[in-house]
Amino acid sequence: MRRPSPLSLLQEYLGTCRVRVHGASQGAGFFVAPGYVVTCAHVAGARTGTRLPVFWNDTEFEGSVLTASAPPKGRDLWPYPDLAVVRLLDAPANHPCVWLDTVSPSRDAPLTAIGFSDIYEPGKASERSAALNRGGTTKVQGGSMLELVGGEVNKGLSGGPVLNHDSGGVCAIVKATRLRNTFMGGVGIPVSALRLLDGEVYRTLIRAHDAFHGQNDQWARLSDRVIESGGGRADESLDSELSPAEERQLLAIFSQLPMEPMDEDLLPAHRTGGEGESDVKPSSTSSHRAAFFAAAVEGAREPEPYPLLDHRDVFTELAAQMPPEAGQLPYELAFAADLARKAATASPACQGAVQQLRDLVLITAGRLGLGKGIQQRLARGTASEAQASIIGRIRHSMRDRRLYHVRVWRYRSANDIDPAAPESDALPLNQAVEHLAALLPEQIEIMGGATRPGLIELILPKEVLDEGFADLLLWPQLPWFSLGRKQRVVVRPLERHETPALHAAWAERWQQLDGKAVSEVMVCVCGRGDQHQAALDASFDSDPTLAALALAGSPQSQPVSDAYQVAVASGVPMMVWRRGSPACERDDGGRCGAPGRRACPGNGFFAELCATLDDTRRDELPERVRQLRVDAQKPSKREGHLGDDIVLLWDDPRRQIPRSPLAPAQEGRPR
Repeated sequence: MRRPSPLSLLQEYLGTCRVRVHGASQGAGFFVAPGYVVTCAHVAGARTGTRLPVFWNDTEFEGSVLTASAPPKGRDLWPYPDLAVVRLLDAPANHPCVWLDTVSPSRDAPLTAIGFSDIYEPGKASERSAALNRGGTTKVQGGSMLELVGGEVNKGLSGGPVLNHDSGGVCAIVKATRLRNTFMGGVGIPVSALRLLDGEVYRTLIRAHDAFHGQNDQWARLSDRVIESGGGRADESLDSELSPAEERQLLAIFSQLPMEPMDEDLLPAHRTGGEGESDVKPSSTSSHRAAFFAAAVEGAREPEPYPLLDHRDVFTELAAQMPPEAGQLPYELAFAADLARKAATASPACQGAVQQLRDLVLITAGRLGLGKGIQQRLARGTASEAQASIIGRIRHSMRDRRLYHVRVWRYRSANDIDPAAPESDALPLNQAVEHLAALLPEQIEIMGGATRPGLIELILPKEVLDEGFADLLLWPQLPWFSLGRKQRVVVRPLERHETPALHAAWAERWQQLDGKAVSEVMVCVCGRGDQHQAALDASFDSDPTLAALALAGSPQSQPVSDAYQVAVASGVPMMVWRRGSPACERDDGGRCGAPGRRACPGNGFFAELCATLDDTRRDELPERVRQLRVDAQKPSKREGHLGDDIVLLWDDPRRQIPRSPLAPAQEGRPR
């Protein structure tokens, strides 16, 4: 007796997940997680809370619409994505659930759609399946649909699942037929479009789905046999890719980890609620978007059109990317390692899942021969975390010094520097500053988030030093978050970084500051009187301990600008000043001699700075300055607080970015 094929067994099991829905119309649906049914909104109805009968194995159960797409406005065809999630109030025990496959099937891939039909007995719906193929993609009311071709898609299939034979998973939901009672097929809604519904409902649903399949392997055993029988990935591909079983295990663990908070201003466009639906396009939560780019290949495109709402979404979008070069971590495995590292500080209740995740990541990487790479990934943020930073650079275009290029890196150690994005085209200064500001929020999220103070190092030409980077408001939903109060913002002189001949003195003076209180070594420099450039240069040449300067004015003002140039060339690694302040005017009739370790009667900023810094050490200074910026905003602050407009030049010579040509081969036009 011939055994049934693995595909026929999976199709039969798919049929046990099918339900009949009587809502706004009659159609199909299917179990996605225990007690949860997915169907079309035009079948269930659009109003949240609507009660409706759902039939499984000819038994009626009461369902409630949790979320659904908005209803049509004067059109017969429901707007995209036309999906609904229904929860059974009295769900049957131990019912089966489908496995959702977010990867779009390839052209001509064989498919099976199931639902109901009353073609042969009008008024009496009976189970039906349709053998189809993937056609192209069609746009319907702003959403991408899969064309289902080669068979009849009748009305009763609406809301039913579409099985991809190649992957062994449900890839779509039947929406509509092209022409009734013909073999012209129809269209299906990709399962990823569930992310366009209510975000919290989606996350509850998808986590319950992944947790179910982590404990129940009935679907997995059948789908794996389908893949092994010739429909899916070749066995040899598993030498460089995660296996389906490893992917399922990781997703099941993700479902146990804490959810990222949902931003209030990132509500999906297609939430239900009746009149006055929002037309705003749904967006990814910033943390998930940042996690995607942290693990993806450099230059990866924004995942579209569906928002990233949960860890699973990041994982599946990364898995759908072109594979990395041989010997590199699969992007989704790199993300899993990042998640394991980040979740290490989660609540004790989650630590069991965190350890499982870490173990599975190590085992999977070991099977792929990538154990060393994954260990390095997991080690990020441990010993080197205190010195991790985001380094942004603005530099002149060599073809037109009125224009500037922008680039950003994530720095974790001298051997672990990730470029965040390609260098920008040549831009006018105001656009270059805006471009740098636009790049920072995503990188801050990758490196720990806005509320976790990190180091922001800005390598800038002299004319950009006084831009108000510390005052930038980069988070529109949190307009009281300024960059300099949430992060340790420091500036670094571009001129020194691009002149290797200046590096020896720079390294020596930095070492002179090691372990010393900044207030003990700080001296005042204004460029007036005997502090002309030649005299200052002689002072620096004769005293390598001159390494921390309080500038009596901004480097944009004369004669402080002249003094600043000498200090940079002499390797002075630490300077502090007030942004935009003029050079101080001595009012006591005295002369400003060569810098020395004594108070300056004419510079109150210098005296207050030394008193405030007290016993602050070199490596503590960026955080101390951040705290001063915070203190300056307190209601009890006095006028002219030291933290107002303070700028810190803090230039560690050990923290250098990769050398690159002074101008790209192709210059872009200014915008």
